[in-house]
Amino acid sequence: MPSTITTQRGEFRRIYRALQRKPDLAARTPVFFCEGDSWFSTPLSMNLLDWLVFPTPEDEERGVPQFGAGGLFFRTEKSGDLAIDIFSERRIADLVDWYEGFDFDLVLISAGGNDFVANFLQGVFAGQSPMTPEQAFARVERSRRFEEVRGAYQRFLRAFKRVRPDTPILAHTYDYPQRMGEPARLTVANLGAAALLRDNIGPWIAPHVAHVLPQVAQQKRFAALLIDGFHDNVLQPLASRAEFSGLFTFVDLRGTLRQADAWFDEMHPAGAGFHTLSLKLRRAANALLPAAKRRA
Repeated sequence: MPSTITTQRGEFRRIYRALQRKPDLAARTPVFFCEGDSWFSTPLSMNLLDWLVFPTPEDEERGVPQFGAGGLFFRTEKSGDLAIDIFSERRIADLVDWYEGFDFDLVLISAGGNDFVANFLQGVFAGQSPMTPEQAFARVERSRRFEEVRGAYQRFLRAFKRVRPDTPILAHTYDYPQRMGEPARLTVANLGAAALLRDNIGPWIAPHVAHVLPQVAQQKRFAALLIDGFHDNVLQPLASRAEFSGLFTFVDLRGTLRQADAWFDEMHPAGAGFHTLSLKLRRAANALLPAAKRRA
């Protein structure tokens, strides 16, 4: 079957049922549940998840297998979503209602980056005097935001584990931003008429810390500390917990995109950058699928 993506639940149900009527095809077709933020949903370019679905022309020519060569993806991600909102009790209940109705092979999660920027930073650093990046990061730690996000992830993992304890859940870190203070460059040419209606274009970090970290190098260092903090205080502790052994893991994307031209704006890679990151995500996802559904 060709690659199929849908965020329409009725449509997904129809396609899934049609797939189940063809046992041979179903036995080799991976079914993905996808939830998260703009790294999975941004329309500005091919995003991290898009690259798992659609092959590049070069990959097609070389015959590189893609999940999109025969995968069914349910995508419920949304740009701007926070992990603490995605994994609220109300949202989890809705996700579980959907999750338990189908035999998903793998859950892909992209969440947590938005929890540490924008309004959060504005509140943490309001009225503060200049400081070092390390001091600024210490303020973030004292806010207990990492614990809040980790708790949200934990709620989600426990809820999904109760439904399907053997279906793996794969998340990812973010990479270190290289274009501090740069907003998304939205034009009718790159986004169509929707560009005229977009208002959340960033930047999401630099404006809220510039009064305490006036140098770009300081802002980059602080952003890197946030990325490391998400790894050290959220993803790694959960992946190491015996409760989630064999269930939850993540891909470490830090340090992959070191050049500014690999980034579209302050928080989002360009299409080529997302493609580079997707190669790591694809390998990890492939290894977690049932053997009959893996791509060579």
